[in-house]
Amino acid sequence: MKKLIFWSALSVLLFAGCKKDEVANCQVEVIKIAGLFSETGGLSNWGLTSEAAIQIAIDRINDDFESQGVLYRFELTSYDTQLDPDKAILAMNSIAASGCKLVIGPQTSSELLAIKSFADSLGILVVSPTSTSASLAIPNDMVFRFSPGQTILAAAMSQSYINQGKQALIMIARNDAGSTGLQTALASHFTNAGGVVIEAGFFNGSDTDFSTVLAEVKTQILNLSSTYSNAQIGVVTSSFDETTLIFNQAASDPILSTVNWFGGVGFFKNEALMNDPIAAQFAVNTQFYSPGFSLPLSEQNVWEPLLANIYSTTGIQGAAATMCAYDIMSVFGKMVRDYNTVPSNAEAKQSAFQASANSFLGATGLITLDANGDRSNGVFDFWGLQNNNGTYEWVFVGQSE
Repeated sequence: MKKLIFWSALSVLLFAGCKKDEVANCQVEVIKIAGLFSETGGLSNWGLTSEAAIQIAIDRINDDFESQGVLYRFELTSYDTQLDPDKAILAMNSIAASGCKLVIGPQTSSELLAIKSFADSLGILVVSPTSTSASLAIPNDMVFRFSPGQTILAAAMSQSYINQGKQALIMIARNDAGSTGLQTALASHFTNAGGVVIEAGFFNGSDTDFSTVLAEVKTQILNLSSTYSNAQIGVVTSSFDETTLIFNQAASDPILSTVNWFGGVGFFKNEALMNDPIAAQFAVNTQFYSPGFSLPLSEQNVWEPLLANIYSTTGIQGAAATMCAYDIMSVFGKMVRDYNTVPSNAEAKQSAFQASANSFLGATGLITLDANGDRSNGVFDFWGLQNNNGTYEWVFVGQSE
């Protein structure tokens, strides 16, 4: 309370005589924000909607600061990483050279892992809206994350499969930190509950031929069929946009569609799948669904108009990931307002951001960060594909417990 009173009093002193009609005569400092998102590669739907969300938040904060006589303005510069860790590193070099100390993104854990040591060494605060890998749950570093981590996600996914009566899972995964980490966490939860897990192979995000990994999945289905019914077997693919290609190629083998298939957060409500009839019908036939961070009904009056605004601007449907980016920018604004600065010292910057984020009520609900700087709460929605007279659409099928 003493700290709050102190900063409030200090703000009054600093901004006295610099009301809205007088700001032009005061020196305004621009705070640079860097966005690391996929604009033209995989998950570009999340990337583009997240950038739009950040800009909306910046416009709101800048307007508020102007009306209150606060002598700071935010400015966004975005970098297209295409989910490529090497491109993320190049972007960080440019960000560091520009003097920017606040970064929103990147989207994937593999990118975040690539830039982490860079951010730590230079005191650049990096907050990802979507990374979940347990390997990045590290205390006292410059990395924060606003999506629930893999421990929460894997528990939700595992329980949903158990509720369906699944006793054996065949897993395939994109060979990156986030996808393999999710596979490991999910396998741990499922086997601890008495299930059987078989790893059937990995692939790269640039791969276009999945015949080898699909042949292994088929072999494992046939092997497991001697012990389990098809209703007790499931296939989980932890992957991104390439899932559409996987389904397209899997559709030609009838064995592969005899069991249910499931996805991870990287393929949640993917729009490209709806435009590929062969892949989409495979998803329908296998009752495929994937999880996504759930937006709370209690904050619908906040996120619903924001998503509508973003859709009107980009033509792309946003999701909880989009709102996580919005909330990160909102917390940056709160931090600057609370502390009247972006702390230059790395430790002070960590502490200020953690304090500003904890108990912040945003579009994604009440935010609570754990000791690793990761979101420690969250519920997941499960969405699957439906065929409505030849038109495919995503539909809600359930929610985590």
